[in-house]
Amino acid sequence: MSNKKQSNWWVYLILFAGIMLMIIPLIVTIVSSFKPTAEITGNFFGLPKEFTLDNYQRLFQDGISQYFFNSSLLTVVGVGLIVVIVPMAAFSIARHMKRSKAFAIMYIFLIIGIFVPFQVIMLPMTKLMSVLDLNNHVGLILLYLAYAIPQTLFLYVGYIKAIVPEDMDEAAAIDGCDKFTMYWKIIFPLLKPMHATVLIINALWIWNDFLLPLLVLNKDQNLWTLPLFQYNYQGMYFSDYGPSFASYVVGIIPILIVYLIFQKNIISGMTSGAVK
Repeated sequence: MSNKKQSNWWVYLILFAGIMLMIIPLIVTIVSSFKPTAEITGNFFGLPKEFTLDNYQRLFQDGISQYFFNSSLLTVVGVGLIVVIVPMAAFSIARHMKRSKAFAIMYIFLIIGIFVPFQVIMLPMTKLMSVLDLNNHVGLILLYLAYAIPQTLFLYVGYIKAIVPEDMDEAAAIDGCDKFTMYWKIIFPLLKPMHATVLIINALWIWNDFLLPLLVLNKDQNLWTLPLFQYNYQGMYFSDYGPSFASYVVGIIPILIVYLIFQKNIISGMTSGAVK
């Protein structure tokens, strides 16, 4: 047994190297957020001569609270709609796709969006949102819901087919439950691991998304999200690194908290929903 462990030392070495590649940038980001820009450019990896909160004060002076609220609103509402709407469609498709070609075709039609590159639809989408006067938070939330459907539906359908037997539907019907009651009180709670998986995947995507807000919200600075605000510190000839690193720390904290809360259910949801 000891020989086997000794022969696998390189595996642990690779894992340790991978961990360091993730931890070192995080440490550098946190430390740099307490350093002025001049000190960051002069001694990037060094500790600050004197820890300062000037970068964080600068963020609040520049109105980060508004952009933090905008990102929070988009993330909470967008993820909430995804977790509520997509499972209903997935449950219906999972239960009928074997018996109905219409549901099978619908499922293929919806998940085929996974294979469509965003660059192909980027310009038509931007033009359409402008014509419909949806260059605002409502339009962006609708886009997040639409773009989340292919992957999320695929995960939910696979999870329902693998974990939730059809016998449960029959038992609920015998007990007098209608379809709506049966879904919300029995099926929906059973999808908790997949809810956690979908929540963290889409929350991370929406919270950090830069391209869609840039295309949809670029007409009004008051609608900007946190990533757009962070990009404001980057210029062609000069970058204000101090506030930039401070804004990155502020952006990391909420999504890290969400991940820590739901991490127990993420792996089980992914492994159960991806295959049957």
